[in-house]
Amino acid sequence: MQELRSTDVLDKEIQSEARRKADKILKKAREDSEQLLSSVEKNIETLRKEREIQNNHKLEILEKTQKSAVPLEKSHFEVSYIQEKLSEGVNEWLETMDAQKRLTLLFRGYNHRKGLKVHAYVYGFDFKTAKKFVEKAVGADLSSCEETVFGKVVVEETFGLKNPEGVIIEADDRSIRCRLTMSRVVGDLFDTNRQELAAALLGE
Repeated sequence: MQELRSTDVLDKEIQSEARRKADKILKKAREDSEQLLSSVEKNIETLRKEREIQNNHKLEILEKTQKSAVPLEKSHFEVSYIQEKLSEGVNEWLETMDAQKRLTLLFRGYNHRKGLKVHAYVYGFDFKTAKKFVEKAVGADLSSCEETVFGKVVVEETFGLKNPEGVIIEADDRSIRCRLTMSRVVGDLFDTNRQELAAALLGE
């Protein structure tokens, strides 16, 4: 009987110890799970805040970009508008001149070097009128004068001209080429007197 009691007590002690260990394990598991859940929630909150900061930063950049683009677009529009009005004014001014005056404008400052044989290429003008003018300006050194089209002999911009006109004078050996073109005159005019032209045409 004593042995049975001893066995019963031992069993109870073993069960009690097992319960204590199980309770400890469960408690640790609950603590770990709570900690894990808390960590997950914190991570989620951190990520949410980081994403919010990133989105706000992106929104700020977008707003700044849009705000900075407005003055640029306005400036571009103003420049385009002024250029358009300048071109219109120059075209109207040229239309008030006859061919002789426009040719005189092109040849202003041109001094032919005697003995230098040259070819002349004319475009935009009435060919007969321009040829007579070139013959007088160059004299006996003119080897030939022929009609061509804009941009064929030299590449140049129109600068908004309705009717590009010009005379290209080239030495027979092609060592010298002189551009007497309306686009060059207008380009130089825009470069040196743009502000004065804008003030005269636009009042500003």
